[in-house]
Amino acid sequence: MGIPEKSVVTFRIFGENLNPSEITTALKCEPHKIARRGEARVIRGQPSSYIEPLSSWRVSASDRTPEDIPSQVQEILGMLNPDPAVWADLSSRYQMDMFCGVFISSTNDGLEFSPALLAELSSRGIGLNFDIYDSTE
Repeated sequence: MGIPEKSVVTFRIFGENLNPSEITTALKCEPHKIARRGEARVIRGQPSSYIEPLSSWRVSASDRTPEDIPSQVQEILGMLNPDPAVWADLSSRYQMDMFCGVFISSTNDGLEFSPALLAELSSRGIGLNFDIYDSTE
C-alpha cells in the first residue's frame, strides 16, 4: 500500500445563522475564508455562480506532499482554542468537519489515523470528510 501523493485539509464550520466574527472570537483564530448565506460565489471553471446555502468559517493547513493528514489536522487544532466548553457550544449549534482532499497516484494508496487523533476530533464534535482525486488522469 502506497502513500497518497498529496493532501489538503480545511476545518469548516457551517450554519444558517453562523456569525463569522463570533467564531473567530470563540476559537481565537482568524479564518482563512468565510462565506455568508445567500452570497453568490463563482466556482472556477463553471459558467454560472453558486448561492451559498449556509454561512461558513474555514481555516486550512499547509498542503502536504506526500499526504500527511494527521499532521495537517494537528496543525489546524494547534491554531484553535482548546477549551472543551467552546467546542461543546459550537458543536451543539453548527455542523463542523475536517475536509480532507486526497490526491492518489496509484490504485492502492492508503490512509491511516491513530485512535488518539480520532478521539481529539470526536471530543470536539468534528467529523472527517474526504474527497479522493485520481491524479493519474
